[in-house]
Amino acid sequence: MRKVVIFSKTKSFWSNDPDLDLLNAQIQEMESDGWELVSATANTSLFGAIHSFTLVIELNEKQHVTKT
Repeated sequence: MRKVVIFSKTKSFWSNDPDLDLLNAQIQEMESDGWELVSATANTSLFGAIHSFTLVIELNEKQHVTKT
């Protein structure tokens, strides 16, 4: 199963830049849950400033074990 996730959390209220430390932490958390990052694309404004990221993630069926 694949999902598209848009990450747009900023460092502070006054900043337009995405919080890359939080993004990296969330990617590590997703990978530990069995998700694999397929693609990461920066979403930019008309002037080239990065405002968010679009992530394509895929559930790794081989590593994902459901508990019953």
